[in-house]
Amino acid sequence: MEYFVVHGPGDVQGMPVKHSDEYIGFVVDCYGLDDDGRRFYDSAFFSRPKGCDKSGLGARLALFEALGPARFDGWAEGGEVYRDPWGLGFEYVYEAGEPMGRPVSVPYIRIMATEEGQTGNVFDTVHFNLTDEASLLSSVPGLDVGITRINLPDGGEITPSTASSSSKDGGKETFVVFDETHLYSTPELRRMYATVTRNLRKRKRLAEPWYLETTTMFAPGQDSVAERTYEEAEAIRDGRKKRGRARLMYDHRWGECPNLKDEDALRDALIDAYGDAMEWLDLESLVDDFYDTRNDSADGRRYFLNSRTVASNAWMDPVVARACGAFGVRVEKPRHLAGALRDAFKHKGPALVDIVTDPNALSIPPKISAEMVTGFALSASKIVLDGGVGRMLQMARSNLRNVPRP
Repeated sequence: MEYFVVHGPGDVQGMPVKHSDEYIGFVVDCYGLDDDGRRFYDSAFFSRPKGCDKSGLGARLALFEALGPARFDGWAEGGEVYRDPWGLGFEYVYEAGEPMGRPVSVPYIRIMATEEGQTGNVFDTVHFNLTDEASLLSSVPGLDVGITRINLPDGGEITPSTASSSSKDGGKETFVVFDETHLYSTPELRRMYATVTRNLRKRKRLAEPWYLETTTMFAPGQDSVAERTYEEAEAIRDGRKKRGRARLMYDHRWGECPNLKDEDALRDALIDAYGDAMEWLDLESLVDDFYDTRNDSADGRRYFLNSRTVASNAWMDPVVARACGAFGVRVEKPRHLAGALRDAFKHKGPALVDIVTDPNALSIPPKISAEMVTGFALSASKIVLDGGVGRMLQMARSNLRNVPRP
């Protein structure tokens, strides 16, 4: 990627790409293989604060999937050589035991955009690299680069898509980029995501289709795709996933700052959140942006610290309560509730216990009427039509404990 690709439109347009260890590690993990040469993951989630070049990374992976040796082609004995097929000077000698690569057969890359009439940052960077002389890839013969579709030399294409066009030509994709999935909070965008990820299963196993989500921390309560993926990752981590989509590579980096008035603590938290991206960012500018009185503190935590916040309709954030001298704690696990309440009652002064409840849990009344059943059926139908079959299954699992047992 570093040899062929340059940065797309923006302040560093046309400049060479140099990946840090953190970003190299993420890419390597995405292509991690088992002993049989099969990838461990069929989806990846990359969550970072704003300004971390998430869209650029998505574009580079899209170009690698379209033109590079992105699929397993056996284990090297040592001394085998990969040369780019266009004579542009790239050469790599494999060491013994390394996985060798081959191009994807007829790659179909779909890059999702959130708004009609916009191709998005990912496609713009891809388009720039295939048309501007600053990038070696613009010299690849046989490319047919258009504004709405890029035809690849040996078949296949790179296409930007929106919610209205996501179902067209479904089932051919080998790689999909969903950029900024914290914005995928409307029914149309959720349906788009569900349709496209479902279509990926139509490609044969040999193609090993997969997809990438990039995002900044979601606003809780909006039911965005990023929020749903976060919940999925938690379920996998906590062992609540016995079956289903468990091949998720989840990479979320954030910073914690209990007292936002402490500038030194905020600087440390920003460094934690941005990681290697601090190489091209100015720390003091980030601090100034965070303390800008025109910005909401919850948004600051999301955008700059990539940290989870309370819902917008919450009365107060426990972190804010602690900053004011009160007791504040957030409870996400049932087993932590009793201890949190004991600590709150022991505190001499105001106390806030922020309890995260299961949004899928239903309050079952003692007696159920026919109107209640009708209303529930109507609500469930709307969820399914909104592309939420998985949500209905999740709701069923959340409410099994309420089913009467003999």
